[in-house]
Amino acid sequence: MSISRSFAWGEIKEHKFIYAIIIVVIGLTMTSFILENAYLNYMMQVVNDTTKILTADAAITSPECNIRDLYGTQPTIENAREIANRIEKALPEYKTAIRVTAQATYGAGASGEAVDGCTIQGINPEEDEKVTNIKNKIVEGRFFEKDDPILRGHTPLYIEVKGPGNLPDFTYGSGQRLLKYDKPYPIIVGATAAKIHPSIIKVGNVLNIIISTSGRGTKYATVTVKIIGLYESGTPTLDAMIWFMHADSLREIKGYGEIKGNEWHIPGVGTFRGFCPIEVDRNIGDTILVKGPEPLHQLDPIGQAEQLKNALESIVPGMKIFSWHDLLVYAAGSMQDVVTIMLWGSMAVTLLLCGAAIKYVMDSIVIRKTREIGSLKAFGARDRTIFKIFLYQGLFIGSLAGILGILISVLVMNIINWYGVSVQFIAGTQLDIGFVVNWLTIVIALVLPVLLSILAASMPAKRASMLPPVEALRKGEMAL
Repeated sequence: MSISRSFAWGEIKEHKFIYAIIIVVIGLTMTSFILENAYLNYMMQVVNDTTKILTADAAITSPECNIRDLYGTQPTIENAREIANRIEKALPEYKTAIRVTAQATYGAGASGEAVDGCTIQGINPEEDEKVTNIKNKIVEGRFFEKDDPILRGHTPLYIEVKGPGNLPDFTYGSGQRLLKYDKPYPIIVGATAAKIHPSIIKVGNVLNIIISTSGRGTKYATVTVKIIGLYESGTPTLDAMIWFMHADSLREIKGYGEIKGNEWHIPGVGTFRGFCPIEVDRNIGDTILVKGPEPLHQLDPIGQAEQLKNALESIVPGMKIFSWHDLLVYAAGSMQDVVTIMLWGSMAVTLLLCGAAIKYVMDSIVIRKTREIGSLKAFGARDRTIFKIFLYQGLFIGSLAGILGILISVLVMNIINWYGVSVQFIAGTQLDIGFVVNWLTIVIALVLPVLLSILAASMPAKRASMLPPVEALRKGEMAL
């Protein structure tokens, strides 16, 4: 063992009580850091499986939209494909998909069941990045197949009524299946909706739903759907609200394309119109989803969401852009953000105080050990030898604190995972508490206290190493 390490170890043993307190405090601070980031990583997984099904990393809508419109009331974007292509050309690492959305009502007339509502997301299984997430969440039934009856010349019966004054026109569709052998649209429903309405929502059931065919819900049509699958995203609230249909099916229902059917106007009654057939236009949509490149880490997911929004705003000025974080705050509030900021702030303050304590202890050691330092230098010890004595102390404190923090956090995570802790979430649903640890978090938890301790120790170490031998001996004698 070198003379520097020998003296450093002697000082640590002599001041073991105060150093033990500092090590424990820094270790607990690192425990908080690891648990917070591991929980944040877990929440990001939940977000990827739930919120990002609706928004991906970002959702682009018409300028007049607000965040509530993401649940199915977006006005039409006629040039959605052109905007998506523009983004992928300007940002090659970004992927886009066009969604068609609508709000719907179901359960009207069902015995013993209340009327309920849902948001229908029209997805393209061939290009939508989030389709894999949905497909992997099917718990009963199946996902869409190529031979499903998607486009088949939808034939609803629309009745248009002119609204008086400034009120909007109202369109109501009924008796949609004029053709006896007109097959229903396949649709995928959340498993939670099946638990809420067991007599209506079952795989294989056929039901009529009333769908909004315009962005602001002033036009409606009744169509027939067949439930082909149930999914579970992990958040029951989402499962109860969101249904999935093929994008081309929803385009057909909303009339996005060239309508070749006829319409008849009967004075005093209204206008009857049939879509038979319709050639859908895939350039038209309601929302453009954008998936950005995978970040190197998840230490600042909120900041990464804002950076992605800023990048998109320069490509599509004038359009509304919502990130997954915007939707999460809208749905669940900003409490998660507040807790994260408070934890990071408290951790910074604690580390700062620990650094100050290390510096104070080592300053006192320098004062009390001035004579010994002078003697070492008089016997030929170099400045760097004296400097290393204090540096080794800081290295020991930081390393032990980092290891202690990792061990405590692993113990806490195992206890929580073993007992299975859950908390109340949105609308009374339960959210499991889980942790996902990545190597970056572990490295930071180990390196950060070491750097802090070395930095705190380096200032008194530098002062001690610069003491001239004669002056150090004289001050030491005076101290005695």
